[in-house]
Amino acid sequence: MTNCGLIVVRSMRATTSLLSCQENNLQKQRDAVSARISFLLAVACAAGVAGWAQAAPITITLTGQSMIRSDIRATAPEEVPVIQGLLKGDVVFTNLEATVAEKGETVHEGRGFLTPPEALDALKTFGFNLLAFANNHAFDLGATGIQNTIREAGNRRIVHAGTGNNAAEAAAPAYLRTPKGTIALIASASGLIAPGGKATADRLGVNELRVEADGRENEATQDLLGTTTNAPNPEDAQRILQSIRDARRHADIVIVYQHNHVFGNHSFWTIFSEGMAERLAPNDWLVKWTHAEVDAGADIVVMHGAPLLHGVETYHGRPVFYDLGNFIYNVPPTLTDIDEPMSWESAVAYVEFQGRELQSVALRPVVLNPVGRGQPDVHNAYTNNEFLDTRGLPSAATGAKAGYILQRVADQSKPFGTVFEIKGNSAEIKLNRDK
Repeated sequence: MTNCGLIVVRSMRATTSLLSCQENNLQKQRDAVSARISFLLAVACAAGVAGWAQAAPITITLTGQSMIRSDIRATAPEEVPVIQGLLKGDVVFTNLEATVAEKGETVHEGRGFLTPPEALDALKTFGFNLLAFANNHAFDLGATGIQNTIREAGNRRIVHAGTGNNAAEAAAPAYLRTPKGTIALIASASGLIAPGGKATADRLGVNELRVEADGRENEATQDLLGTTTNAPNPEDAQRILQSIRDARRHADIVIVYQHNHVFGNHSFWTIFSEGMAERLAPNDWLVKWTHAEVDAGADIVVMHGAPLLHGVETYHGRPVFYDLGNFIYNVPPTLTDIDEPMSWESAVAYVEFQGRELQSVALRPVVLNPVGRGQPDVHNAYTNNEFLDTRGLPSAATGAKAGYILQRVADQSKPFGTVFEIKGNSAEIKLNRDK
């Protein structure tokens, strides 16, 4: 019991002494005084607690996706302090754009975005304490890869969401407990999910949000000629929205992550190989969907998948990052369709809440090196060598480059009514407290 509580109790006990009948009137006066003192003490205690809570804002750092292919502490140790310098706050989040392979496990067909367990140690060393596993590469080693990644994260006590032994586990919120509050994470993926990669009632996999184009499933794997609109599958949408509502009841801040590849009614590869404008902004269905997530209880919505920077919206006082691009981009040089100058430019977002009140949203631009050390293998997508391991590592952008990246995000955010104030090498959203 607090000291204030002891004082209140003692003051009440003092008024319960048995008195003679002739002292009743005097005792009533004493009771009134005692009650008033108790009330004032309770108010003082409450004000003290409220003042303490207001003095403890929580900072959440969000980065682009981390397509990490090695333990960077060993392959590029000099980059560790550089990366650490970009990350701060109570919660540091990224998406693990790979699947964990144990020693001796390899893949020779499909997509081979594999990483060793020690890469998770590297992410922890950088400062990450919250990870999403829902993405199109989570199933690159099949069920074994899903199990590996969940097991190795659990061994390291890393909070994660987005995959599981069944649909319920994959959709379930994960909770990060911090001294300043509990943070929930719900993670899902849409488009390019490998066959068999979706978690079901009796099968492990990814928490997939299927997208339908005029009634046809849009996996972003083919051009759906003749279709014009997209919409979330109702069953998947209901499952994810319910997870958000559940998290709202148990967490102080709810983060919702989506790894999206559905940018229109053409395939992902058509859109990017042709340089279509759709790759630069969220599709209409995605804007409506993020609003539904906020209405269900999300405090932050963050996305990857393009992999390019998109705009930022504040909807009902909640930030929506439509795509934060890349943070670690160990992508093989064979993937030329998603290799353009903008792929190597990104930003780190710093979001501050006080209670559930959004206080600030700031962006710090970063650049990634497109050329690693050693010689690239331009023929084999599965080669893991020095070039790949040291390619696409982040550092702070400065000068004209920083200004260009920030202005591009500001321009992409204007359609949402978001206004950025750019100051040197950073930018901050001008929040409308009444919006």
